[in-house]
Amino acid sequence: MSLLLKDRVWVMLSGIAKRGIFPLHASKMGVFRIPTEITERSDISSISNDLKNSGFKIDTYADRIYLTYKWNESSIDPTTQKDLTAELYVTVEVVTGEVVDIIYQIKPLEFFGDPYWVRNYRQKADQNCKMIIDTVIRNTKIGDKLIAHYQKAEKLSLESAVEKLESLTPLAKNPKVRSVTATTTPSSGLSVATESTAPPTPAAITSTVSAAPAAGSANTTISLTGSGTNYSKVDGPIDPSFKSKRQVAGTFQGIKVWGPVDPPGQLGIWGTEVTVDFDICVADGACIEACPVNVYEWLNTPGHPASEKKPFMIREKDCIFCMACENVCPPQCVKIFQKG
Repeated sequence: MSLLLKDRVWVMLSGIAKRGIFPLHASKMGVFRIPTEITERSDISSISNDLKNSGFKIDTYADRIYLTYKWNESSIDPTTQKDLTAELYVTVEVVTGEVVDIIYQIKPLEFFGDPYWVRNYRQKADQNCKMIIDTVIRNTKIGDKLIAHYQKAEKLSLESAVEKLESLTPLAKNPKVRSVTATTTPSSGLSVATESTAPPTPAAITSTVSAAPAAGSANTTISLTGSGTNYSKVDGPIDPSFKSKRQVAGTFQGIKVWGPVDPPGQLGIWGTEVTVDFDICVADGACIEACPVNVYEWLNTPGHPASEKKPFMIREKDCIFCMACENVCPPQCVKIFQKG
């Protein structure tokens, strides 16, 4: 992998690849994963529109965007004194979905003919690939979602999340300037930075506080408190056929909860694709540490006999089905069901 690109983006290991390694991308140098979701057609169009003035050639097909940057090299033949010119280019492919994959390609110099006289081609190609990637991340909705991810997953303040994004993308062309004035997105409840050219004031700096909606709201009907007396401890593993044996008792922040539920001592099985038997879970944290896309966060469950906190699959839709959490769980209370 290019030293220039190393540590600037997330390396995606083939063992957890969402779409695998494509032989048709024979000249690609790397596949990287950004932990943000871009699934709506309007979001893909927004990314393309934000990059229209970037100087890249843009091609959009279904769930992916191709960005090509061209540059010219020139020299003089030392023997004939004739002018030498060559048009070179690099291409970056942005694959949208539950997470965003970035594939960058650097073709060998021989692909462009016989421009033997071109100097430092690989270094220039690396620089241009990184420039495209930085511009995509910094100047589009991907950057906004990445800031929200930093706030949620790494518990950063909005100011620190913006600084981290800026340090990640130093080569972006015409970089978007974001203030640290927080606005709340209706879908996630996260605070994200807004575009502005005015300097922020100290009073405008805020951080994200994650708060569970009260039981009875539109997407929460399950309470974690109560007077339930069913406190018997349950041993693993989780029943893999529980969906045919149990009924959905309600939801918590949009996540299905399979009964019986009698809080605080009996909490049932939570999730649809990423499922955890809360009555078996002992909160050792292995699943949270193993998950490469931060599906889980801790949820306080006071009064439960096995443990008073559980790994809540709040970003269940971000799961890449790598099975890491299921494989490392000591009490075997996790079961992953791949879509379809």
